[in-house]
Amino acid sequence: MNSLRVAVVGYGTVARALAGTLAELEPRLREERGVAIVFTAALTRRHGGWFHPQGLSPEALHSSGWPGPALPPGAKAFTGPALEFIAACEADVMVELTPLSPLDGEPARSHLEAALLRGMHAVTGNKGPIAHALAPLRSLARARGRQLRFEATVMDGAPLFNLRERCLPGTRVVRVRGVLNSTSSHVSERLAHGDSLEVAVRDAQRLGIAETDPAHDLDGWDSAVKAAVLANALMDGHLRPQDVRRQGCGGEALKDMVSGVPPGTHVRQLVEIDHTPTGAVQASVRVAALKPGSFLASLRGMETAVTLSTDTMQELTIVEGEGGPGQTAFGLITDLLEVALARSAHPA
Repeated sequence: MNSLRVAVVGYGTVARALAGTLAELEPRLREERGVAIVFTAALTRRHGGWFHPQGLSPEALHSSGWPGPALPPGAKAFTGPALEFIAACEADVMVELTPLSPLDGEPARSHLEAALLRGMHAVTGNKGPIAHALAPLRSLARARGRQLRFEATVMDGAPLFNLRERCLPGTRVVRVRGVLNSTSSHVSERLAHGDSLEVAVRDAQRLGIAETDPAHDLDGWDSAVKAAVLANALMDGHLRPQDVRRQGCGGEALKDMVSGVPPGTHVRQLVEIDHTPTGAVQASVRVAALKPGSFLASLRGMETAVTLSTDTMQELTIVEGEGGPGQTAFGLITDLLEVALARSAHPA
């Protein structure tokens, strides 16, 4: 049995979904993949953290009800900053799930660097450090003989980066086009049905897809960070979110465009990534009226999709229905299984 010890930095909604989903899948993963995952450490900003020398099964952690006032059974409390936590924990892989900082990717970037320097593999659902520092983080991981994985950063658990890595050998992605922000899509749909912008935003918040301050979504920053991740990971670009052009974004601009298009036309935040005439990678996010009959115009509600134009398989499109913490958790699980596979193939 390939046992994988996991430490989590940022134990919030997605981390709880990770423990719960692993608890459900554990018998299947043991039987089909020969992998047993245990949690040896976890840290939250609000509740502090803990270490567990033997490790907790996903079921034990999930049923403990942590984070809360009581530690999981057998755990030893930790109080201190995240970098000290990473330096002290005993794990094979660190899962980084702290909140997104779109302008610099911190502190998640420093957390990933510290884990790799410590000799741990690194898995993240935080797109910030991948958008800002994929190249140096990859270089560090290779130098240390460790894995850096980030499937859950775009489109939750949809097999996007693993598809490129595992199923498209020798293939170049020459263009990317997609609708990647479910909040703006949902708000657009509600506006088209006659809701005010305020009511549409409140409905997105009620559904749990929009933050208390939805500006990152409506102003295009969430899509810009995802565009930078896609450009850098799939097309060897060197973009930061600040390099992604944002055109016509914002709640008022979205409302104005929805009110000015013919009935049946779908308005979405459209991500486009391609090359300049000199061969450099460029990316943009713009509010666009999608032509009826086009594939992206057929998306409904909170559906997201991305189309990869390639030099071997022409166009490949991945569609995700309503995403959520469970789907994001599954993306993390696929990365943990890839780490386990790499460890069994190349034991330390």
